[in-house]
Amino acid sequence: MADHDLIHNYLDELGRLLPATAVEELADGLDETFQHHLRRGLSPADAAQSAINDFGGPTEVTTAFARQSPGRRTAVALLITAPIFAVLWATTLTTAQAWTWQIPPGAAAFYGAVLLAVAATLLTVAKSNTPGTGRLAAPASIVLILLDLGMLAVIATTATAVTWPMAFAVPASLARTALTARNLPRLLA
Repeated sequence: MADHDLIHNYLDELGRLLPATAVEELADGLDETFQHHLRRGLSPADAAQSAINDFGGPTEVTTAFARQSPGRRTAVALLITAPIFAVLWATTLTTAQAWTWQIPPGAAAFYGAVLLAVAATLLTVAKSNTPGTGRLAAPASIVLILLDLGMLAVIATTATAVTWPMAFAVPASLARTALTARNLPRLLA
């Protein structure tokens, strides 16, 4: 590790903003860049400043880290596909005449409120430049899986007939559930 106060202060500041593993990885790259500048003939102070300039300021680094985080990528993917699922399930519930089902209105309202909360959380993660916000994608993904499974259970137990939109909505939700579940270990790490 490069032994220079500028670099130590820079890494300390990043350490307050990023996970320790990310800072360790950045420290290795920063040290290599520092050594490169020393080999080019710069003084230790100039080499340290040049290495830091090459990496960018702490705000730039944390923003880049947040934008590339698994949480943000997951949130963006789920939000991009949300309109497709909304159309699939709206069409399915309409053609199956869901308003005639014996579902308590409170349960439907609760489902809708939780779905809106998940969407708001995912939108917050997708728009955030703060690395810690990406952690919210994991609980939002878990709740989304539960909502998908809940919708599938309601369809399986309540629908009086199979409608053509179900042929698209059910496999799509099963696929989203499987893909989101497969992604959970990365989100929880």
